[in-house]
Amino acid sequence: MAKEKQENKIEPTNEKAQKSESKVMAILKKEYKFENWLLAILSPVLILYGVYILIGKFGTATPTLADILGTSGIGIIDFFFNTTLKRILTGSFLVLIGVLVLIYLLIPYIKPSISEMKKVNWPSGKDLATNSGRVFSFLLFLMFVFFLFGLAFDPLFRLIYGN
Repeated sequence: MAKEKQENKIEPTNEKAQKSESKVMAILKKEYKFENWLLAILSPVLILYGVYILIGKFGTATPTLADILGTSGIGIIDFFFNTTLKRILTGSFLVLIGVLVLIYLLIPYIKPSISEMKKVNWPSGKDLATNSGRVFSFLLFLMFVFFLFGLAFDPLFRLIYGN
């Protein structure tokens, strides 16, 4: 009986600690829908700017990055864009981050697909070759049928349209 009382006394403090940890973790783990939408919109923009930096232009305008950012007077901007190597590294970094964000957004959709693909009974090589041959033969048959229709109806359409 004494042990049960002691255990009961200890449990509430553990529960409090667990609750405080779970509240913090719940806040950190909580997903907001707008964040994913914002990431989905901003990551292609990031990739696009990375590509523009890689090619040395912002879109179709004639000024280059050196014209726009090279004479900015801001040390950090000048540092990242004053040489071709630094410009290429900066643009590549932006493209890489954008691609990684897109992969992060696609993982929840890809994970269930992978587990389902493992459950699929894939055809053997012989079955695949047989079925591919059947599909190819059917496409050749349809091509021949439409070719014949073209030959048959071409004179009729020429007569109708007067060509």
